Parts: sequence; C-alpha cells; structure tokens
Amino acid sequence: MFWNSLKLSIRDSLKHPLFTILMMIGVVVSIFSMTTIVAIGEGTRAEIINALRGFGFGGDVMMVAAGGGRIFRHRPSSVKTLTPGDAEALKRFPFVKAVAPRQGIRRYPVHFMGRSFKTRILGVTPSYLEVSDFQIDMGRPFDKRDLRDHRKVCLLGKTVAEELFPGNRAAALGRFIQIGKFFFQIKGVLAEKGQLGRFDMDDRVLIPLTTSSVLFIRDTYIHAISVKLISADHIESAQETVRAFLRKRHHLAPDQSDDFRIVTSLDVVQFVNRSSRELTRLLIRIMIISLLVSGIIIMNVMLASITERRVEIGIKRALGASRRDILTQFLCEAVWLSLMGSLVGVGMGILASYFLKSTIPVAITIRPFWMAIVFGLLVGAISGAFPAYRAGQVDPIQAILGGRQ
Repeated sequence: MFWNSLKLSIRDSLKHPLFTILMMIGVVVSIFSMTTIVAIGEGTRAEIINALRGFGFGGDVMMVAAGGGRIFRHRPSSVKTLTPGDAEALKRFPFVKAVAPRQGIRRYPVHFMGRSFKTRILGVTPSYLEVSDFQIDMGRPFDKRDLRDHRKVCLLGKTVAEELFPGNRAAALGRFIQIGKFFFQIKGVLAEKGQLGRFDMDDRVLIPLTTSSVLFIRDTYIHAISVKLISADHIESAQETVRAFLRKRHHLAPDQSDDFRIVTSLDVVQFVNRSSRELTRLLIRIMIISLLVSGIIIMNVMLASITERRVEIGIKRALGASRRDILTQFLCEAVWLSLMGSLVGVGMGILASYFLKSTIPVAITIRPFWMAIVFGLLVGAISGAFPAYRAGQVDPIQAILGGRQ
C-alpha cells in the first residue's frame, strides 16, 4: 500500500512541475545554506586544531601570559607581571623539559638595500625554537653567547626573507638588516610554518631576548613564557601546579585574581569546540525558522494543487480509491518533495563548499546529510498533513461534476 502510494505521488508530482518546483525551492535554499555554513564551521575548527600542533602548541606545551582575566582576552604589552625570574624558576619542576620566555615587540619596518617590510619582532631565548617547534632552514640558531653579550643578530621568518631577498633567501645569511634605528646581522632563516587563517607564522623576526630588553622594550619584564613538558599525559595537573606556584611567587592573596593566564592546547580546543557548538545552535534556530517558512509554502502550494486536481481526485475515488488512499498519496507527495529538496540542497551545499576550498577552510562531513534527511521528513510530514487530509475529504461526485466542497 505504502509503496504504491509513493509511486503514485512521484508520478503525479512529475505531471505538475510548477507545483513541484515551488514546493521544493524553499527547502533547497534552507538546506543549501545549512550545509555550506556547517562545512565552513567544521573546516575552520579542524584547521585551528591541526594548526596548533604544527605551530608548536601541541598537547605537551602550555603558555603563561602576562595579565589575568579571560584566557583569550587581549592584554596591552605594558602589563608587567612576569619576569625572567619566573621563567628560571619554572625550569626546576621535574615535569618541565624546556622553558622559553619571550617579549613581543610591536610591528617594525625592517630595511635592506632599499627594500622595506613591516613585520613582527620577537625577543626570544635559544630554547624558543625547541618549545615552539621551529626549525632552521639555513644558517644557525641563537646560542647562549648571543644572549649573554646582547648581540644584534636575528633569525628571519620565511615571509620576511622572501620580501627582503626575493628569489634568493640563502643570500640573507651574514647580511645586515635595519630594525628601527639598529642594524642586525642575519644569522639564519627559519623553515616555513604556514598560516593560521590570516595569521602568517612566517611573518616574524627573532632577536635575542636580552637585546630586545635593552634596545626596544627597555625593561626586563616578559610578555609570555612557553613551557614544554616532558609528557602531555598530566598537563592538567601540571597547569594547576604552575598556577599555584606563580600565585605564591607573586604574593597573591587568596581573594586576589591571577595576574597571569595559563593557556594549553586543551583550552584552545575547548574554546573552538564551544564556539562551534554555539554556531551550530544558532544555525539550527535559523534553519528551523527557514524550514517553517518552507513548510508553510509547501502547505499552501499543496492546497492550491488540490484545488487544481479535484477532478483527478474525484476520478480516483470513483474508481475505488479510499479516503485513506488519497490521504496517504498526498502525504507521501509532500514528504517526497521535501526530502528531495533537502537532498538537492545538500548536493548544492557540497558543491559550493568544494569551490570555496581554494579561498576558505571547509570540511565536508556526514552531519548535513542526516540533518537534511531528518528535517526533510519532518517538514514534509508536518506541512503535508493538513493538505492530505483535505484531499482525502474531497467528495468524488462534486469533484467530477465541478462542484465545490
């Protein structure tokens, strides 16, 4: 019975292409938008999580940043709550493998032979490369003497090297570039790290921490300390231990807030997941409203279709079709068209996501597909119930004679 009704509904809907298109178009647009937005959200989330590992912020690294408050809240560079002594003290913990304090200097123009490029300057220690998982592509890294003697040497990120030495990064080694009013000798070029969204990890110049303290910051306070652990297995307990230690070291009373922030990859992943869930909830609300409008459109188009097909319904009733047969056929028609609209919308969304890959991160998952099926069935069943009931109530004699119910 059901399959016969489904076959009849498909056949009859194809006989009325205008009504079919009108009923499908709202669902197609709704599901298309949902599929595209989900793909963009999942792609961005996956890119951020994968980039954390590639950028040296894996499960065995925590970052202690100056200034308290929310983890991802911006802090001015003038905050002075971390010192080199804090970094040295953290080295004593048995679970710590390496510590890398750093100072972030505002973007400076760097010059070489008439070429200029504005980039980020970081004052770091030799351990920064290990903790942040940077590799030397050519040349040599910093050593302890560079730090001790406040030497004016630097390491160039790949982007900076290509801007100042286009086509020949190897020519950078041993040359002098101007940073502000000071000249620095290029000691090495960093291997490529890539981008996180719009943030270019290769757009940076590294100089010794002691040199940045004297020439640029003119103070010894630290903006952040990256801590690499021996193992990532107990990073949460290590985070609490470091927090308690720094609170005691900074003489903070129990009722005082932290004057630093500890961020781990788990915090970032949780933040990204929370943002993704909030986006999904917002998307579902918007989609429900959109599908509600689509359902109203389907219901009204079906009511108009029933008016146009009264004679057809009357003939079927006269030939022996029951009210239940007519109701089932029109309900199947609404569900089928809604479901087909959902699948077409998913297909269009996947196609759009494929073309968007070259410009923004996207990830195609199974979630939009099953959401489309569920919402397609629900919208079709709910919006088609009343029109199907009306179709089942059509009097065959009045319909054939052209009367009105």
